[in-house]
Amino acid sequence: MKESRKLKSIEDKKNWWGALFLWIVNEIVLRFKFRRVEIYGRDNVPNDGPFVIVSNHSSRFDGLMVLRGLRRKANYMVSPAELTGYQGVTLPWVGAFPADPKSDLIGFSEEGFRKNEGLVVFPEGTVYYDGVLRPFKLGAARIALAAHNDGIPIKVIPTSIMYEWGPSNIARIIFGQPIDLESYADSYKNDSLTAARNLSESLYREVASLRSEISDRPNACLETGCKLKRSWSLEFEKVA
Repeated sequence: MKESRKLKSIEDKKNWWGALFLWIVNEIVLRFKFRRVEIYGRDNVPNDGPFVIVSNHSSRFDGLMVLRGLRRKANYMVSPAELTGYQGVTLPWVGAFPADPKSDLIGFSEEGFRKNEGLVVFPEGTVYYDGVLRPFKLGAARIALAAHNDGIPIKVIPTSIMYEWGPSNIARIIFGQPIDLESYADSYKNDSLTAARNLSESLYREVASLRSEISDRPNACLETGCKLKRSWSLEFEKVA
C-alpha cells in the first residue's frame, strides 16, 4: 500500500511593519507608473469574513493592483520563482507564499480563512504578457471547495485586471459577483476532481467576461462615474 505523502507546513510571515512598508512602496510605484487607477465592484468584496480572489495575470503590477483594490488582509499564492532574492524576503510580509504542491496549501489557506483573512490566486500560474487568458490551474478551485466542504463560509470572487498602456497609462481592476459554491458541493463529495474542474472553468469564463466589461468602455463614461452593465460600482482614483 502506498504511503500518503506528508505535506510541508507553511509559515505565516505577515507583519504590520513590513506590510506598512510595502503598502507605501506599492503606492509610490502605482503613482509613478499610472496616471489613473480605476476600481470597480469593490462592494463585491465582503468587509468581513473569508474570501478567495481569482484573477488573470498579465503584468507584474497585478499584485499591486489587488493590494490597492482590496484594502483587506489576505494571503497571496504566487509562483515559487517570484519568491527569490529580495522579493523572497519582503513579499511574505504582506502574505505571499509559494504555490508549492509539496506544501499544505489547503491547510494554510483554511488557517487564514478561520482568521477572516482572504486568499489571492492567479490560477494561470505565471504572468502572460500577451494578454491571452490561459486555462486555469485547479489550485484555487480545490482550496475553495475544500473550505466550503469544511464548513467555512467562503466567498469566491472572480476578478480581472486590465491596463491601457501608452500616453493614457490607465490601470483597471474589477471585482465580480461571488460564485455560488452550493451548486458544486454535492458533486465535490462524490468526485472532487471533476467538481474542481467545473468550478475552475466557471471562474475562467467569469474572469474573461469581466475583462470584456472594462476593456471597451469609453473614458467619458468612466470619468462621470456612471454604472456599467451588471451595475458594477465605480471607485475612481487619481494616482497622479
